[in-house]
Amino acid sequence: MRNITQTLRTQFLSSIGDASQVVRLFDFLPNVFLYLKDTQGRFTAMNASLVRLRGAKNEGELLGKTDLEIHPAFWGRKYQLEDRKVIDSGQEIQNQVWLVPGQRGRLASFVSSKVPLRSKEGTIIGIAGVMYPLVQELTESVSPDPVQIATEFINRHYPEPIEIQQVAQHAALSTSQLNRRFRSTYQMSPSQYLQRVRVHHASQALLDTNKQIGIIALDTGFYDQAHLTRLFRRWMGLTPFEFRKDSRQHP
Repeated sequence: MRNITQTLRTQFLSSIGDASQVVRLFDFLPNVFLYLKDTQGRFTAMNASLVRLRGAKNEGELLGKTDLEIHPAFWGRKYQLEDRKVIDSGQEIQNQVWLVPGQRGRLASFVSSKVPLRSKEGTIIGIAGVMYPLVQELTESVSPDPVQIATEFINRHYPEPIEIQQVAQHAALSTSQLNRRFRSTYQMSPSQYLQRVRVHHASQALLDTNKQIGIIALDTGFYDQAHLTRLFRRWMGLTPFEFRKDSRQHP
């Protein structure tokens, strides 16, 4: 039975004449961002939400451009390196937490997944990616997921000393339950997510202000500058000083 349904699926999908018909559906999902790129990293399609996020008037302003032409150099290089991994390995990447510059350069955290795109002959011709904001507003009409409650708590209290046990209690879970659910959803632990949030805000302060790095460390929940530098290098691949210098030299 499975072979029959798989054959039906394959035959139907291969008969679609214009894939943009499917992409069009993503225009109706305001908090979901979809894009397609070729093997040279050029954008070949995207939904309306991503066009707005990039500050463009229409898709035509962005088609054919690469991440280095759309994003600041630091971010563009990181996105291209991950795209290359998908293309070279032929393996999808699921639920990666990324910092993404939005309009006016503001950084926001998104959950991103990418899959290789293949031709009818099986050759990889590019990638497709989708992302959505990591932190969504909690609503009273729908019971929020405990992981959502935990992420919202972390994002409100990241400058303060936070123990993961506090986060678990706030989400009405044990520490082990929270760890398990967090890893299942975001491929990282709650403590790693807390580090990511703090690095996120430190990154923004490094871009937007001339504050000393030690002050930024304290403002964003780190013990001191050394603590910030160690975790910043782990997540970003360079020190806060190098990040600030690189971003200002290549805006």
